[in-house]
Amino acid sequence: MCGRFDRHRPVTDFLEVIGIAELVAGQDEPVAPSYNVAPSREAMAVCVGDAGPTLKALVWGFAPAWAKNPKMPKPINARAETVAQKPMFRDGFRTSRCLVLCDGYYEWQRQADGTKQPFYLTVEGGAPFLMAGLWARNTTLGAAPVESFCVITAEANASCRDLHPRMPLILSPEHHETWLDASSLDLDTATEMLRPPANAMRLSAVSRFVNSPSNDSDQCIAPISQA
Repeated sequence: MCGRFDRHRPVTDFLEVIGIAELVAGQDEPVAPSYNVAPSREAMAVCVGDAGPTLKALVWGFAPAWAKNPKMPKPINARAETVAQKPMFRDGFRTSRCLVLCDGYYEWQRQADGTKQPFYLTVEGGAPFLMAGLWARNTTLGAAPVESFCVITAEANASCRDLHPRMPLILSPEHHETWLDASSLDLDTATEMLRPPANAMRLSAVSRFVNSPSNDSDQCIAPISQA
């Protein structure tokens, strides 16, 4: 799964990797960069709104438009293998897909002594990337509308499966616009997009400083040596 991630670069650094000429991007960032984005926090994503593809602040924890019970689970991840069929996600998969801005993400590996060692994962070369997700606008769970998202995960590829069996779905740039298109994906296109990412990932052990969501500095991603 993907339960914590990092977006410390400014939004402007992501415009080239997004690669959408008509993207609507404001002058200010509604969400400050963060080295430690945790569930229930806001993050930046590209969605399709009335004005076209737009950079938008969304809350991490998916609340579908039809949800009416504030106590219902708000999943942070959806599995690529079942996202088109699960009742929680299938409407969003048909019409409300998004791309989440990301510099890297974290996974924890259980050690022989029972402790969990955090690792920071980036694409090889360290470039910013986009995680495929779903988003929704819910107007019934509170006094104000809630706009939220989840990250789609796939089987981990060879570069990181020894650390964790799942990884975020990272789309090829040529698929970004098709993914955001509000129309339904045909079966062949969906099958192509939802397969495990080919991106080689770079893994770095980091300190347990990142374990606390309240810690938010470059110390979160600083590599450490392992004994």
